[in-house]
Amino acid sequence: MIESFARWGYTAISLLIVPVLVLHLLWRGLRQPGYWQHWPERFLGSAPATFEKWSTAPIGRGYLLWIHAVSVGETRAAEPLIRRWLDQTAAHRVLLTHTTPTGRMTGAALFADFLSAESPRILQCYLPYDLRWANNRFLGWAQPRLGVLMETELWPNLLAATRDRQIPMALINARLSPRSARRLLRLRWLSWPAVAGLAGIAAQTERDAEGFRRLLALTSSTRQSRHQPRIAVLGNMKFDLSIPPALLEQGRSWREAFTQNPWLRVSPASRIWAAVSTRDDEEDQILQAWLEGRARHQLTDEDLLLIVPRHPQRFDRVAQSVSAKGLRVCRRSAQWTFPPDEMLDAASPAILLGDSLGEMFAYLQMSDLVLIGGSLPPLGGQNPLEACALGRPIFFGPHMFNFHEIARALKSCGAGLEIENLDDWITQGRRCLDDPHELRQRADAAIAFSIAHRGAADRCLEFLKTISQAGH
Repeated sequence: MIESFARWGYTAISLLIVPVLVLHLLWRGLRQPGYWQHWPERFLGSAPATFEKWSTAPIGRGYLLWIHAVSVGETRAAEPLIRRWLDQTAAHRVLLTHTTPTGRMTGAALFADFLSAESPRILQCYLPYDLRWANNRFLGWAQPRLGVLMETELWPNLLAATRDRQIPMALINARLSPRSARRLLRLRWLSWPAVAGLAGIAAQTERDAEGFRRLLALTSSTRQSRHQPRIAVLGNMKFDLSIPPALLEQGRSWREAFTQNPWLRVSPASRIWAAVSTRDDEEDQILQAWLEGRARHQLTDEDLLLIVPRHPQRFDRVAQSVSAKGLRVCRRSAQWTFPPDEMLDAASPAILLGDSLGEMFAYLQMSDLVLIGGSLPPLGGQNPLEACALGRPIFFGPHMFNFHEIARALKSCGAGLEIENLDDWITQGRRCLDDPHELRQRADAAIAFSIAHRGAADRCLEFLKTISQAGH
């Protein structure tokens, strides 16, 4: 009874904040117009415009797996599982839902081969907000046989609707930070039915699994008599990333081209320092530290800084920040050229700006070491595994709480270095680059770490097969 009242209260609050959601999308759309698109999908659960072509393709509907990947990180993590699922048989299909425009754009880039085919096997759309009518309409046209939520997504009304329709749901690549665990426990009258209604939970680590077990254990004997999800520790699918050879070759060709560019003054001995997935204007502090490092002669003309912002709506803003510091900006979107007025000031240091989506491996390939954005300010850090897979020494600040276990393991094996501030990055980075033995050791440790932790995607695929066959 209490659970029912809790969900009705949650639904009432959801209705009240619909105007807030509208204002939120309008505001976000000022920087990223993608937020102004596809509102019927978000608020009404409507099918996307491409649904008709997808649903009437000659191969038929087949077995439909629905995967919800919120944004960029979750979409990339889901890629190996999606490709393995589609490789099983030509009749398998995937409905891929997102919450952010960047997640949708990333999915479109990763799965262009499946989306643009004459008989598309992947359909993309936004997952509707957790409103009852939107969930019912979404599930009505989608009709998935099995649903998968990535990492931390638990929506009470959505999971109640799938339970009513007897659609088994799994939470995979699941993680539960101490902060998230505390929040779920505070709202356990609402969160417990959502978690208990899952068919399975594939946790990244034992610590994540134990967090879900504790939540499920804090129940009365009446609750414990109900179905409880199967919980397994299967690892992190983000290790199972596929590295496109074309992007590696692109990174190598970029670096070679830089040596031929008289405006960059790059030589074969130059070192490229990459700050990737930067957020929330932390670029200002990075640029300032870079200038101070040059003033102290810790950095020379042989050192080049590459900044790759996480969100495309900030590309122009970061370019303006570079210019405001009196530096020249060399943009990927301009084919690594300068604005005409900046080409005249060859004495000013140049900053490379990676303002494109889907080319992270190329940026990492041409770099010598990597700083993970969002880890010096208290933002939780970003995924370091792409840099790890390419054998780059990885630097990060003390705030990697979204990737706590990975950061701890990287430090332990010697592939990662935790820094206190940006001056520390420059000091330790310079020491690493000046010592070929240390540089090689850290590169080898990163690659070995990446290889040792692969296989989660295959394990998750078998986990989903078990859930499907069990007929939950």
